[in-house]
Amino acid sequence: MEDISVENIDIPIEADDLVLKGSIYFSSKISSKGSWIINMPGLLDHRESYFVKLYSEKFAKKGFYVLSYDYRAHGETAKQTGKNWLKNLSVIFSDFNYVVDWLFKTQKQRINANKVYLFGRSLGGAIILTRGFREERIKKLIALCTRYDYHSVANISFPEKIIKKVSPIYYLEERESNINRILLAHCEDDPRIPFKNLEFIKNHLNLPDSNVIIYKDGGHSFKNHRDDLFEKCLEFLKN
Repeated sequence: MEDISVENIDIPIEADDLVLKGSIYFSSKISSKGSWIINMPGLLDHRESYFVKLYSEKFAKKGFYVLSYDYRAHGETAKQTGKNWLKNLSVIFSDFNYVVDWLFKTQKQRINANKVYLFGRSLGGAIILTRGFREERIKKLIALCTRYDYHSVANISFPEKIIKKVSPIYYLEERESNINRILLAHCEDDPRIPFKNLEFIKNHLNLPDSNVIIYKDGGHSFKNHRDDLFEKCLEFLKN
């Protein structure tokens, strides 16, 4: 895309002798320091998937640095780990903490006032509302069509020890800061993550309606609402 630069990077997970493959998007017009967004893909998506790349480019054009990376068993990283995402599910979540540490350690010269935000859909939203919620260095969280409790996944039976590591129900807390920190979005006709998950998360966090974006249609990918969703997310980040 015109005026967008992409810097491919490796994020090492030294304990497992692998690297997560990632990309940093930014406008050529950005100053040396800026706010950062970590764009978290959904299950089976990766940093080159349409939805992920669309928003990486959109945020970069508005002056953000945007980091997106391929989870284990996804995208380019799968060349090292294989493609069995279920086997890797628990470490996909725990890898997030390594990514954040890497960002603050290696990119500190480009982070403006420690402003690092999270944006993600589906599985990405679950990582945001578990590991991201507990990561105090992350200023704002935007979670799209996110599952509240992985006990309720149709046709898949996750081990109990995995459920407790990946379900927002076990991580979220009602805090005064939630209203300034968290934005949720969901489509009522989402065929993958039932809409009722939104109400569970909203109530758990005690969020007002102003912190929730709802569309009657659009499915799991916010079809026909992606530009409007972007503008609302941008407004939340800038306030």
